Amino acid sequence: MPWIIIAATATTSSVFILTLVNIYLYFSYRERFMKIWAYAWGVHTFRYLFLIGSELWPSSRIIKEINYLFIIASAIILLTGTRVFIGRPTGRKENLIGVLIAIWTIYSISSSMPIMTAMIPIFAFLSYTYIHIGIQLLKNIESKGVASRITGWLFILWGIHQADYPFLRPIEWFAPWGFLIGGVLATTIALGMVLIYFERTHLALRAKEDRYEQLIESSHNWIWEVNAEAVYTFASAHVKGLLGYTPEEVLGRTPFDLMPEEEATHIREIFGAIAARREPFHRLENTNQHKDGRLVVLETSGVPFYDGNGGFCGYRGMDQDITEHKQAEIRRDVSKQVLQALNETHDLKVSLEQVINLLKTDMNYDAVGIRLQEGEDYPYLVESGLPKDLLIKENSLIEHNPEGGICRHEDGSVCLVCTCGLVITGRVPLDNPLFTPGGSFWTNDSSCLLHLSVDQEPRHNPRNECIHHKYASFALVPIRYKDKIVGLIQCNDHRKNRFTMESIQHLEGIAAYIGSALMRKWYEDERINLEKQLHQAQRMESVGRLAGGVAHDFNNMLGVIIGHTSLGLMETDSSQPIYNHLQEINSAAERSADLTRQLLAFARKQTIEPKVLNVNDAITDMLKMLQRLIGEDIQLNYKPGAQVWPVMMDPSQVDQIMANLCVNARDAIHGVGTIVIETGTIVVDDAYRINHSEAGPGEYVWITVSDNGCGMDKDTSAHIFEPFFTTKAPGEGTGLGLSTIYGIVKQNNGFINVYSEPEQGTTFTICIPRHIGAQALPPQKDAAMLLPSGDETILLVEDEPAILAMTTALLMNQGYNVLPVCSPIEAIQVAHQHKNGIDLLMTDVIMPKMNGKDLAQNLKMMYPNLRCLFMSGYTADIIAQHGVLDKGIDFIQKPFPLPTLAVKVREVLDLETHESPLFS
Repeated sequence: MPWIIIAATATTSSVFILTLVNIYLYFSYRERFMKIWAYAWGVHTFRYLFLIGSELWPSSRIIKEINYLFIIASAIILLTGTRVFIGRPTGRKENLIGVLIAIWTIYSISSSMPIMTAMIPIFAFLSYTYIHIGIQLLKNIESKGVASRITGWLFILWGIHQADYPFLRPIEWFAPWGFLIGGVLATTIALGMVLIYFERTHLALRAKEDRYEQLIESSHNWIWEVNAEAVYTFASAHVKGLLGYTPEEVLGRTPFDLMPEEEATHIREIFGAIAARREPFHRLENTNQHKDGRLVVLETSGVPFYDGNGGFCGYRGMDQDITEHKQAEIRRDVSKQVLQALNETHDLKVSLEQVINLLKTDMNYDAVGIRLQEGEDYPYLVESGLPKDLLIKENSLIEHNPEGGICRHEDGSVCLVCTCGLVITGRVPLDNPLFTPGGSFWTNDSSCLLHLSVDQEPRHNPRNECIHHKYASFALVPIRYKDKIVGLIQCNDHRKNRFTMESIQHLEGIAAYIGSALMRKWYEDERINLEKQLHQAQRMESVGRLAGGVAHDFNNMLGVIIGHTSLGLMETDSSQPIYNHLQEINSAAERSADLTRQLLAFARKQTIEPKVLNVNDAITDMLKMLQRLIGEDIQLNYKPGAQVWPVMMDPSQVDQIMANLCVNARDAIHGVGTIVIETGTIVVDDAYRINHSEAGPGEYVWITVSDNGCGMDKDTSAHIFEPFFTTKAPGEGTGLGLSTIYGIVKQNNGFINVYSEPEQGTTFTICIPRHIGAQALPPQKDAAMLLPSGDETILLVEDEPAILAMTTALLMNQGYNVLPVCSPIEAIQVAHQHKNGIDLLMTDVIMPKMNGKDLAQNLKMMYPNLRCLFMSGYTADIIAQHGVLDKGIDFIQKPFPLPTLAVKVREVLDLETHESPLFS
C-alpha cells in the first residue's frame, strides 16, 4: 500500500519539523517543558518511521512492537511536558497505565494475538491522554487566551480521532484521510502549544512591565534612560516633580541641557570619562535648573546596558532629589561661619558684612540686607546686591506727612511703611499665611501680591520697590534683642520658589545669633561709653573749674559795668552822642554775661530754678520770638503731641534750648526752608538702649527740631557738642550753643540724639525725664508795667566796694532807703543802731568771716519779720553748699541789670510775712 507510506512519510516530516522547532525554542528560552515537548515529538517522529517500517516489513513483529511502544512513549512524554507547562504535577497514574499497556502490547504481539487486542488498549490510552490534555488546557487559568482554547479543543478532537483509529484504520478508502487528519491535528496542536507559550510569555511580559511601571510610579526618584549619545530615550513621570518638565519635554535632550552652563561643562567631563570606560556610576551630585529657574541638586546613579550583540546602547539609572539635604548641610555650615564671624570681631558692622556675604554666596540669594534701629528709623546698616535706586527709596522706613513731619501712631510711636514696617513693629496679621509664627514674612511668588487690594495686602501700604525690581522671592526676618524687634534680615531673589519653611527657620536662627551679638555689643559699647563719659566728665570738670574760677570775679566786674551803664543811660538824654556809647557798653557787658552763663550751663553749674511745666505751653509762648529769630523766609511748623507728660525744668532752659536749636537750623538753611518742632512721649527700654547707651530706662518727654538744611556728615556730628566747636565763619558763632544745650539736658538727667545726612537736613531730639507728681500750672501772661519802685529800707551787704556802690545807686534810683555796708559785722552794728526798722536784707552769700546765711540768722533775732534776698556771682555748686538755693529761698544771680533787680526786690518785699524754710 504505497499511499500509507507516502502519508506516513509526509507526517514524519512535519512531526520532525515540530521536533526541530521545539529544540530551537528550548535552546532559545531554556524552558523545561520545551525540552520535554522536543523529546515527545522526537519519539513521535520515530513512531512514524517504524510505522513505515512495519508497512515495508509486515511480518516483523519487533518493528510493530517498537512502533506501538513509541506511540505510548510519545503520549506519556507529551502529557508530562504539558503538565509541566500548565504547572500541574506529573500524572503517575497515567504513566503506570502507559507502562502496563506497553507490557500488554509486547505480550499480545509476541503471542501472535489478533492485532486489535494490541491496538485497542494503545489507542484508547492515546485517546484518554489527548482528551485529558485538552481538558487541562481549557481549565488552566494562566492559559485563557484564544490559542489555549483552540489547542485544547484540538487535543480533544485528536483524542476522539485516536479512539476511532483501530476501527477506521482497516477501511481502505478512509485510511489515507485518517492519516491526513491525524497529521494536521498533530501539526496544528504543536503550533498551538507554541502560540500558547508565546501568549503566556506576552502576558507575563505585560505583567512584568506593569510591575516595573508601578515600581517606577511608586518611587520618588526619577527613572531615566539615555542612549549612547546621552540623549534621553525614556523619562518617568517624576521628572515633573523634580525639575518641572514633563517626560515629553525631556525626551530628545541631554542631562547637560538641564544644568547651568558651568555645571554642565563639569558634569559632561565626568560622565564622558565614565561612559568611555562603560562603567556604572553611583551618587554623582549635579546641580540642575528647575523649569521655574531655581536650582535643584540631584544625586544620579546609572549602569550601562547593551544590545543582543553586546553593543553599547547607553545608560539606565535614576535621579534622587537631595536639594534639601544639601541645603541643610549648607545651612549648618553657614550657621557655624555666622557664629564665627559674630564672635571673631568687635566691629559689628564688619561682622554683619561677613554675614550677608555668606548668605548671598553660600545660600545663593541675589541680594541680602540687614536693617538695624537708628533712632526711630531702621535704615540698612549693611547690604549686598540691592540696586542703588531701591536703597535710596527704601533706606528710611519712617512715614512723613506732606509738610515733612513724622507721622506717628496714637501711642507716639513712629509710623513705619512697607512690609518691613509691619515686621519690625510686630503688627503681623495672625491669619495671613505669608507670615510665620515667629513674625517673619516670606513669599516665593511676589506677583500674587499685585492682585491684592490695599485692605487685603499684607503690608497695608502700596509702596513695593521689591516687586518693581522683579524680585520674585523675598523674605523679611525680624532681629530681636530680648523682647523687642530692633531690625530685620532681608533676602531677595529674582527666581521663584527660593524659600522653604526650613530656610526661613534657618534665617530666624541667624537673626537670633545677631540679636545675641547685639546684646554683647551693647554691653561692650556701654563699657566704652562709660569710659568716654568719664573722660568727658573729666574734661567738663576742667572746663567747669575754669568757668567757676573766673565766674565770680567776672560777674562782679560785669555787674559794675552793667549797673553803671544802666544808671548812665537813665541819666543821659538819648539825643546825646554818649548815649549810644553807653548802649554799646551795656550790650557788650550783657553779651559777656550771657557767654558766662552759657559756659556755666555747659559745665552744669548754672544757677537754675526748676519748675513743673508743660513743654507744649512753654514752646507755644516762644513761637513768635522764634519766628523773629529765624526770619520770614523760613516756615516754622509746630506739632505738639497729645497729652504730653509734665517735666521738672527751669523754663529759661527750655527757652535756651529752643532758641539755640532754631538759630542753628536757620543757619543750616540757605534761603527758603522749613523748620518743624514736634513733641511727644517715649518709654526707653533695654532694646532702645542698644544704640542709645547714654539713655537711662524710664519715661521721657521728647522735643524734636528738624530742618531741611544742608545737614552734616558723621565726622561733624561727632564734635558738635564740644565747647567752642563751630563750623561757622569766625565771628559768626561762639561754638557754645549746642554745648550749652548738651549741658542743660545732662543737668536735667536727659539725653539728646542727632540724626543728619549731608544735603538731607538735621533732626535734634531732646529727651527730658517725665515728672511724677504735681501737674504744671497753666501759663500766665505778664502784664506790661513800669519798673517797680518803693520807699522801704534795705540793708545792703556786699564785700566788693564797686558792686556795693553800683547796687546802692540802682536801688536809690528806684526810691528805696539804702543802708550800704561792706561786711556782715558792720551790718549787725548798723542793724542795732538803726531805730526805724529794716524791711529787707539784701546780702552777698559768700563773704569773709561770716556768710550771708549766718548774717540772716543773726538779724532775724532782732527783726523776726525781716525779708531776705541773697545774691552771688559764684557758681551754683558753690552757692548750694550754703543752702540758699533751697526751695522758698529768694536769690538773684550776679550780674543783674536794673530791671531784673527792681522786679526781684519788689517781689520779695510784697511777699506776705513768713518764716523762711532756711531758718526752720
